[in-house]
Amino acid sequence: MVIEGGVGCGKTTQVNLLKKRLKKEWKFYREPGGTEFGEKVRDAVQGLNGYDVNEYAAMFGYSASRANLIRELIIPELKKGTNIILDRYWYTSYVYQGTKVPKKIVEEVNRIATDNLVPDMVIFYDLDPRIGMERKKGKKDADRYDIKELEFHKNIRSNYKKLGKKIGRKWKTIDASKTVDEIQKETINLLKRYKIIQ
Repeated sequence: MVIEGGVGCGKTTQVNLLKKRLKKEWKFYREPGGTEFGEKVRDAVQGLNGYDVNEYAAMFGYSASRANLIRELIIPELKKGTNIILDRYWYTSYVYQGTKVPKKIVEEVNRIATDNLVPDMVIFYDLDPRIGMERKKGKKDADRYDIKELEFHKNIRSNYKKLGKKIGRKWKTIDASKTVDEIQKETINLLKRYKIIQ
């Protein structure tokens, strides 16, 4: 299963709550990251390092991190029957780098990077970027995308909604303007409804 969302949507908070609830039955990974190589790519590409990163370079960097995570950890775990929740997937590259890189290129590169691995479900936490930017203001974990202007984040939200229509029935949207507890309850109910958890 994959979890996605734009700036300040509370995605990481919800993932952490799921970790506490699901415990040993599931394994959790994040993108970019999940491996030592991936974490270094994460810092190099999206950290506030004082340099610019071209979106083509970002796409290839994230795709390299993703290929390493998917092929070295996730596919072997899935073959063992492990349940996995992934905090972001290639959908993020489609939405973010797809603002500058043709989306067909993002899709093709990531088809190769992921070995065509498709999740059972994608949960998208949808939030007005004005609210998300306000939530994110002053947070220590802000990255170079979080601090971009409102118009950029409006575009990201629009891209997510278009992608959701493209993905179809596996894409589930949750209103992230609610309280943390309400969102968690809705998330759990959704997972139970589709028999992803008991």
